[in-house]
Amino acid sequence: MKTTHKSRRLGRGAVALIAGIAAISATRASAASLGGVTSASYGADVGVVGSCDTDGVSLAFTNTYDSTLGRYQTTTVTVSGVNAACAAKSLILTLKDAAGASLGTGTVASIAGTSVAVALTAPGANASAVTGAAVVIVG
Repeated sequence: MKTTHKSRRLGRGAVALIAGIAAISATRASAASLGGVTSASYGADVGVVGSCDTDGVSLAFTNTYDSTLGRYQTTTVTVSGVNAACAAKSLILTLKDAAGASLGTGTVASIAGTSVAVALTAPGANASAVTGAAVVIVG
């Protein structure tokens, strides 16, 4: 009878071992099917997102004196040198200070041509504090 009892233990152990292997295999299979990041998703992966303009753009600032604030404010930024492949895409511009903080932003819903004037949200950005800009073309 002891032999039969040992056989049952071995049988239960074998079943547990097979079940464990099956669980690990299922986990590995599901992890392998996760895929990578695409330009329409976020995650911890690396993906190349193509750009319609790879050689950069130029910026020209329009500053207006604001008597209420007592200083010049950047109210419009002209973005030029935009590649024709970016036509009908939207553009987002952010002006920033030396610490990287946003001073003002503006958007254009649809780029028409190779140059676009971006009006900043009122009252604009403190012209003397602007040290950098970020331009994003989306679409």
